[in-house]
Amino acid sequence: MRLGMKILYTFFLTACSLVALAEGVSDKVQRKYERLYLEAVCQREAGNMAAQYRLLERAIKINPQGAEAYFDLAMMATENDVPVPAMEYMERAHELQPDNKEYTYRMAIFCFAEDDERGEQLMRSLLSDEDRRNDAYGQLCGYYEHKDDYEALCNMLEQWRPIRSDDEFISSCKLQGAMTLGKLEDAVLIADTLIRQVPSNATRYKVVKGEVLLGLNRSDEALALYRSLSDDERLTPGAQILLYKYAMTTKDKAMETDILKDIVVNPDMAMQTRAAAMRQYMEDGPAESRSARRDTLIQLLLPLPETDPTLLAIMLQQMQSEGVDSLCIPIFGKLLEINPADEYSRISLMQYALRRDDYDEVQRLCVDGLKENATQPLFYYFGGAGLMTAKKYDEALALLEKGRQYITPQTNTELVSSYYGSYGDALHKMGRKQEAYAMYDSALVYNNGNEMCLNNYAYFLSLDNEQLDKAEKMSAYTLKVHPNEPTYLDTYAWILFLQGDYEGAREYIDRALENLEDKEDPENVSLYEHAGDIYYHLDLHNEAIGYWRHALNLDSTSEILKKKVTTRKYIKNL
Repeated sequence: MRLGMKILYTFFLTACSLVALAEGVSDKVQRKYERLYLEAVCQREAGNMAAQYRLLERAIKINPQGAEAYFDLAMMATENDVPVPAMEYMERAHELQPDNKEYTYRMAIFCFAEDDERGEQLMRSLLSDEDRRNDAYGQLCGYYEHKDDYEALCNMLEQWRPIRSDDEFISSCKLQGAMTLGKLEDAVLIADTLIRQVPSNATRYKVVKGEVLLGLNRSDEALALYRSLSDDERLTPGAQILLYKYAMTTKDKAMETDILKDIVVNPDMAMQTRAAAMRQYMEDGPAESRSARRDTLIQLLLPLPETDPTLLAIMLQQMQSEGVDSLCIPIFGKLLEINPADEYSRISLMQYALRRDDYDEVQRLCVDGLKENATQPLFYYFGGAGLMTAKKYDEALALLEKGRQYITPQTNTELVSSYYGSYGDALHKMGRKQEAYAMYDSALVYNNGNEMCLNNYAYFLSLDNEQLDKAEKMSAYTLKVHPNEPTYLDTYAWILFLQGDYEGAREYIDRALENLEDKEDPENVSLYEHAGDIYYHLDLHNEAIGYWRHALNLDSTSEILKKKVTTRKYIKNL
């Protein structure tokens, strides 16, 4: 690796300032170690972590006294999950160079992370070091807060005060510590001190004091404090949140809702504040009130002329966690209104539209989506699926053919399989059977477990009465995955029928009929007709005629069904 001389020289100085000749290490070994370590530093700066790791490992094998190599490996383990014993290596580095302040500081942090009591003493040893003491004080304060030692935290902050020379910072840290550790009476006194001493930031500390008073169940005092604020102070986000929290503690739902509205619909309020209030509103209160709260928020959010999706995204996450899918639809719609290029919202809306058989809506979403991104295969796929379901087979085929050019080697393989499966369905509907079968084969190359493709492929082969063994294997696979799916059971039953296994066919057609959710759905015509054909070949003619008659009731235009019912005989479909 070639570096500019100035950069190389800087690296050299950095490395050599760390590398000291270790006792008992020959000059030759030390020079080799230094070269490896210097190259490791260069690789780190170049972002080559793997090379840096290998060089450092070689360095400590050559020189087990190389403190800086142990230190760098330990740091790599914490930052990049390198497979080395981080604590052991950090201890080794500190042991080899106990006067190195950086090693002492990092060793203390390692100890804190593992609740090792050595960390406190190590960090305290740095308090006299001018370059390290602010960091050391901060780490020790965090340590005492973690240990729930309020007295030690306060003592450490007071020791830090003359060095930090920032009374507001130290007192606000004490305030935060008191609140975190539950010392709320102390928190009130500290907040009062800050209100007096820092008039430029008094509003903030008044709000904090109000929240502490609420935590102490001194709600009347909190409300009085709010009312003592000036008009300008009351309009601040913190004051609004304080009033909202007061309303929650007093169980005044009307006030709570009114304040929530003032916060959420106010475009001048910080988004963080609006989001915090909304989350609080959703999470608080009994479970039985959740739906009413949810409806209130939806009514607030949807009419807003928002350009930021933050609040809607929070609402959507809540709806999805509660499994209230129907209420997600208007939220997705609003998100799409804010950002027409939001493909997640658009595709979600397509899925909802397909579930309710709203194919016009699917088409509208796809057409608009293609205006935003004409190379997105998903829009062609969903658009084709909607047209197929609407029985617009020629339009579906044209759309799928157009979108095929945008499928690339980077396209998700499951999407490619589903796309080609639908493409095959459209080809078959247009009478291009051999092309359809070729397309099904392509779909199964990308996903040999594509159940819809396997079922349709098997069924169409059975209708053509060809490759029945292949059809039977494909259909059997779908039943392993979904043993009670009527469509798959019907396909398998029909294949067995064509193979002459009428008893087996009867078993599967009966299971298909048992698992039908809507026995009057016109889509089930072929299933009842198949049942009649199977029963007829078992010499159960009365049952067969009953099934044919039921099929005819679902599709009165079928001439073959009319002949089967009137002649009471099986007629082979051509």
